[in-house]
Parts: sequence; C-alpha cells; structure tokens
Amino acid sequence: MKKILSILAILYTCLLVAGAQEKAPFTADRPGVSTGPAIVGLNVLQIEQGFGYNHTTSSSTFTFSNTLLRFGLFQNTELRIGGDGILHKDFNYGTSDIAFTGINIGTKINCFEGRGAIPAISVMADFSIPGTSTKEYGTQALAPSLYLLFENFITEWLYICYNIGTQWDGSNPYPSLFLAASVGADITDKIGIFAESYNNIGPTDNNYAVDFGLYWSIARRLQIDISADLNLKQTNQNWGLSLGLAWQFNK
Repeated sequence: MKKILSILAILYTCLLVAGAQEKAPFTADRPGVSTGPAIVGLNVLQIEQGFGYNHTTSSSTFTFSNTLLRFGLFQNTELRIGGDGILHKDFNYGTSDIAFTGINIGTKINCFEGRGAIPAISVMADFSIPGTSTKEYGTQALAPSLYLLFENFITEWLYICYNIGTQWDGSNPYPSLFLAASVGADITDKIGIFAESYNNIGPTDNNYAVDFGLYWSIARRLQIDISADLNLKQTNQNWGLSLGLAWQFNK
C-alpha cells in the first residue's frame, strides 16, 4: 500500500505543477520499448496495436494482440489501458497455450515541455490488475510500475529519449530497475528510424537487449511501424520481430 500511495503522491504533485499545453500533435509510443514523454491531446482517443514474434531456445511467443488505448483526460494527462493476447509454445514439453496476459491501467503526466538543453519530462505509472489474466500468464497481486521519461531534440530531425523506472512483478517484494535509451531520426517528414538499448536489472537476473526499426506516417493521424529485437546475452537464440500501427480515430 505504501508503494501505491507514494506513486499516487508523485503523480498528483506532477499534475499540479505541470503547465497547460496547446493542442498536442500526433504522437505514438510505439515502436520500441522506451517511451517518450509526449501525450495525446485533450479528449483524443488513440489505439496502438501491435503484432510480434519472440523466439528463445526453449519457447516461442506469437503476440497476436499487443493493445494500448490512450485517452487525453486533461491537457497534460492521459489515461492508458493495455493488454496482450499471446500464443505461447514450449519446445521442451511440446505444449502450446493461447493466453491473455491481463489488463494494465495507468497514466502519463507531462511535467515539462522541454527548453533548450533541458529535456521534456513526464511521469508514467501503471498497475497490472490481478485476476484479469489467463492462469500462470499474469499476476495474482497488484503489480505497480513507475517511470520517469525524458526527451531532448538535438536538431529538428534528431532526438534522444531515455527512461528510468522501477517495476514490481506481483510476486517478488523487490522491484527490478528498468533503463532505456533511444536515438531517433526523421528521414523525411513521414518516415523515421530509431535504435535503442534497454536493461531490466532484477533481484536475481539481468537482461540486456537492443531494438531498432522504422515508422511511417501514412496519414495525418495514422502511423505504421516495424522493428526487431535482439537479446545481447544470446543474440542468435533470443530475438523478436514486431509490426504495428497507431491511430487517432476521433480526429
């Protein structure tokens, strides 16, 4: 309970000090693992839908529905609801399962728009809701996460994004540390590329990976993307591919 109260206190403080912003431009939190500080505009409803495949030496996972709904609650705050539908295959036991990983509910609050060398800053928090997943594929306890999101524009077409956060898995009392850094570039006014690295430093294990890909704005409020992921511990045995879209459908 203390963890949840602390997260809510930080979010409330950030909400109070955040200034009003003008009508937000189109922004997508995919592709990639790192998250930018930008939020959707007031009363804007946006869906981000992904599909992916991940392969390891012992299993494979096809994500047929990686869904995130974003809604602009206030000028500087958005509501976020997400969940994944997967097909998981275990090579060791020869089994396969269709599962739902549960519902995540959270928010992103823009605290500062950025000025000069000072980055844009947002706070993001979410909670995995227990009992909403297929058995053994989710958490049976409330699992909160809290992140600080930063972004600097080096030029009009080149930017860096970096995140730091803590994540609880609902079973271990000790959180893991999440670190991510991304570099992106707009090749044209519609096409961009990115590359990033991210780390999950847990109580018993550390995972290091890189991600890279391309995004394309095919319409004013519609973006598609493709990306690839490599685990640096086992680059030839642990990899993934993803594609998806982001669509503001009430604009």
